[in-house]
Amino acid sequence: MKIKRQHFKRKMHMALCLLGFIPYLLAAYLFINSDLSWTESIGLFAALILVFHFAGFHILRLFSDELLHLVQESSDKDNDYSLLPVSSSDTKEVFHIKTNFNRLLQKLDMEREKFNHITIQLLQESRKDSVEYKRRLKAIRPYVDQRVLQDIILEKESRTQLRSEQKRVSILFVDICAFTQASEELEPDEVVDLLNDFFNVAVGIIYQNHGAVDKFIGDAIMATFGLGTPLHQVSVDAVCAGLELQDAAKRLYLKRKKEGKKTFKVRVGINTGNVIAGDVGSIDRMDYTVIGDAVNVASRICDHAEAGGILISNKTYSSCRKYFKVETRGHIKVKNRKKTIETFVVIEKNERAFKRHDRFLVTVEAAAQNFLKVR
Repeated sequence: MKIKRQHFKRKMHMALCLLGFIPYLLAAYLFINSDLSWTESIGLFAALILVFHFAGFHILRLFSDELLHLVQESSDKDNDYSLLPVSSSDTKEVFHIKTNFNRLLQKLDMEREKFNHITIQLLQESRKDSVEYKRRLKAIRPYVDQRVLQDIILEKESRTQLRSEQKRVSILFVDICAFTQASEELEPDEVVDLLNDFFNVAVGIIYQNHGAVDKFIGDAIMATFGLGTPLHQVSVDAVCAGLELQDAAKRLYLKRKKEGKKTFKVRVGINTGNVIAGDVGSIDRMDYTVIGDAVNVASRICDHAEAGGILISNKTYSSCRKYFKVETRGHIKVKNRKKTIETFVVIEKNERAFKRHDRFLVTVEAAAQNFLKVR
């Protein structure tokens, strides 16, 4: 490489000498040692300068043309790893530049192949991990409430402490009447079949009405409404779910009777109030649930409901009275409470109120869209 650099320097020095020193030195020598007149000396001096400058510029031009051609060849290889063509007409400098450039291209091409291979491996592993993640997520989904699972997925850091907050919710309990007696009469697999028949339908109804399944308690389901819905809609969603649960239980009653299986009826109890919603347990094992007097009251109200009926507290009724037709059940005495609780039996929906409510929601949505368009 040292020889190549010296060869390049010699060419550059020759060009500079032709352009700068030699014509002036030669003109001075001739002027001193010849008998030429001033006019002849000036003419000779001008001729020498022109000849030597032309020769120097010619050398530089040839070299610059080769460099420009080399730049053009290398610029055409943005996405191409093919080698630069080497010809016998190339000067030694250009030949060495192309050789070194081609050697660098070969190394880059090898590294590119390695990079592509590693990238493909990483993509394959990532795809496998994604499939496995989705499989595990699908497997765990039935065991965790959807809202809780979504919150866990979106969390950037693992939980280091238990968290909770106060919320106003409606609690719904639904259980199978005379289940203990039915369990005595049926085989264990028939008991499970009876439970799953109802639970499969009940869970879907709860989710459709914006509720969350808190837990299964033997033959009962505890559901919470209000963890992700507007406050004014909480009791309405809970009572609507109760009516749909009773309708579904009636259809199952007829279906099982036709199939010759053990039939059953369900009862529903609903209460509304403030609870503490959040993590309960330990860092190693926790549940997301709601705790408070409102939960206990809902459970007791369910115990007082009749088979096939829906019993709600005064707090629930007062927040959704215009949407449902009810009958007064009166005050009931519940276990471990000094005060009695006023209750109501839900008969059916007030369709007019729901139509007005739907029109109101359409109006609000249209107004919101217009507001966004204006902005």
